[in-house]
Amino acid sequence: MRSSTIRFDERSVSGPNLSYTLEEDGTWAGMGGDRYVLDGDEIRKVGGGFDHTGALIRPSGWVDVQRRPDGLVYEPSWPTSTIWTFVTEDGQPIPRNLEVPLYLTALLGLSGTWINLKVPGSELAGVELKPDCAVVLFELQGRQVSGWASRKGAVCPDPRYPGRDALARLVADRNEVWESPYRPAGP
Repeated sequence: MRSSTIRFDERSVSGPNLSYTLEEDGTWAGMGGDRYVLDGDEIRKVGGGFDHTGALIRPSGWVDVQRRPDGLVYEPSWPTSTIWTFVTEDGQPIPRNLEVPLYLTALLGLSGTWINLKVPGSELAGVELKPDCAVVLFELQGRQVSGWASRKGAVCPDPRYPGRDALARLVADRNEVWESPYRPAGP
């Protein structure tokens, strides 16, 4: 379980020493002056010239947002980047008002249970991963979601929700205890 102090909702992304808020003009404004906007099917950096030091999205680049019936895909325009695919357990789409904050949070530090080749057991969760591929299981507004992170050009499994019991199988085999950071501990 990788925890993060970064939290988000439809109007803000916040954490220690960072903050992005949705402005009235539809842009997401950050503390360092970075501004991002969802323009049709693309997330773009607004202004800022050509210096991309510290920018989450390069000024001359963009991130394609491809909506799926069961989630969405973020594909940056620059060649050495990570493609994020989010798939919901319930097979329903992710709300449009969460598209920008979810992407910003994925870049800044998404909380959840990460499965990758450095954390053995992916096959026990029903996910056969390859190098340059990882999946994170997390909750989004009370819904279970899998976030697939893969480098451009990597050969990865077809992004899908690995099944409700994937986390239970992984936890049982590793003899771990998993508690959602969003739900109080139960009996």
